Amino acid sequence: MRMRKELVLLALILTLILAACTNKESAEKSTDKNKEKEPVLKDNIELSVKEAYIDDEVHFTIDSLESGMDVQLEWTEVEGAYDIQKLYAFIGTDYTSKEVPLVKGTSDDEGKWEGTFSVPSGFGGNHTLYVTSDDKKIGQTGFFVRPKFSISPESGPVGTEVTLEAEGLDWQTYKSMWNLTYDNKYTGMVSGVSTQGKANAVFRAAGSVGDHFLSLRSGYLGSPYINHGSSPHTGWPAPDFVFTVTDEVPLTEAYVEKTPEAAGGGVEMPKLENKKDVTVELDKEEGIVGEDVTLTASNLPADKKVEVVWNTMKGNRVTDAGFDEHSTVLDTVSSGTDGKAVYKFAIPDDLGGLPHRIDLKVGEEVYGQTYLRITPSIVELSPASGPAGTEINVTIKGGGWTEYDNAYYLTYDNAYSGYMCAFNSQGTLEYKVIATGEPGYHIIDMYPGVYEQQEIDTDMTLIPQLTYREDHPGSGMPAIRYGFEVTEK
Repeated sequence: MRMRKELVLLALILTLILAACTNKESAEKSTDKNKEKEPVLKDNIELSVKEAYIDDEVHFTIDSLESGMDVQLEWTEVEGAYDIQKLYAFIGTDYTSKEVPLVKGTSDDEGKWEGTFSVPSGFGGNHTLYVTSDDKKIGQTGFFVRPKFSISPESGPVGTEVTLEAEGLDWQTYKSMWNLTYDNKYTGMVSGVSTQGKANAVFRAAGSVGDHFLSLRSGYLGSPYINHGSSPHTGWPAPDFVFTVTDEVPLTEAYVEKTPEAAGGGVEMPKLENKKDVTVELDKEEGIVGEDVTLTASNLPADKKVEVVWNTMKGNRVTDAGFDEHSTVLDTVSSGTDGKAVYKFAIPDDLGGLPHRIDLKVGEEVYGQTYLRITPSIVELSPASGPAGTEINVTIKGGGWTEYDNAYYLTYDNAYSGYMCAFNSQGTLEYKVIATGEPGYHIIDMYPGVYEQQEIDTDMTLIPQLTYREDHPGSGMPAIRYGFEVTEK
């Protein structure tokens, strides 16, 4: 009986093994058939050069085509954007691949096609060229777009704004974020995510009269990669520049720059909900703390008390208490017999960054809404001069609360010193700087940047973003410029 059971068990095992082998053979045959069906692209594209800069002309010759075939040369490109969720959470960068037509033509009697194309604007690095017909790919080859860099101007007094311009930056890790040093001091990062590989980084001239040396290096996790020549990416440039500080009167004005546009238009705020025919308008869409604003509403219920409700966020993202939306009644006004209400008020001392929603309530019902944004302002800079070691007291209003506008990043003579946050202090940035250096004027700058992100393949966090004017995610945040005159003791 026992032997019979063992024979049955053995037969079952052999059956399973045979079935597995049969399934494996079937799978292999199926895979082979699929491989046979996949089109094999020809290596039939010859280029005059295999790498070039944007806008350069490239000649191509394509053979092994059918006679009189309508064909097209296509280019693989990537489109960059920032991924932001829930209005405030910065996820990271987001890239989508697409194919861009370059030029169309018809093959000759011998099945050849010749022509030229201009290297299109966009991200640099490796691209694939395809020759297609009727939306079917026939052949392919590779092409490399080299990045290009320049600075302007190349000389000027302390405080001169300098622009580092780049095009053809790559989108891939290690080659998308670039890092600027000024006299071997880390200044900030250069990015071209939403601007598709283009970058305009701005900073100010600092230091003594004479030449100052700038280096731009690609890198990872917000740091320049130094031994570039022995890296796996030796094909990428490592540009250096010289800026000459002239013996002219320094530019000493303290100011907050004009609010720039956010990358890709910024986050889309929730749609305002107004009752039928109700309109709510402000005489300005943004302003600084304490600035006068006039609100005008029409078609409200006639002869009613109207509460003007200010909505904001309170809390922080580093303690268990977290953060939430809070509402405050600014004032109560009366609508006229025509349903119109006018309210003049000073912008509250509150958070900047994303705009605040203002609700107009009659009883418990919201009849109208509008948005008002607070922008940064300088409240205190004192003293303006003194010997090295002097404490400079600084107060800024209008800091933000999201992961992309909560923090500002401080540089002293283009050397990154550290960061500060505005959320827990409801938009106020109050801090001290110790004056250092030789006698003369020293520049101090506050740059926007990213406080936190979830995906760190391309880490932008906790460093000054020198390309904030065109490529800052979420909401446009201005740089803040000031300085200090170090005197003899």
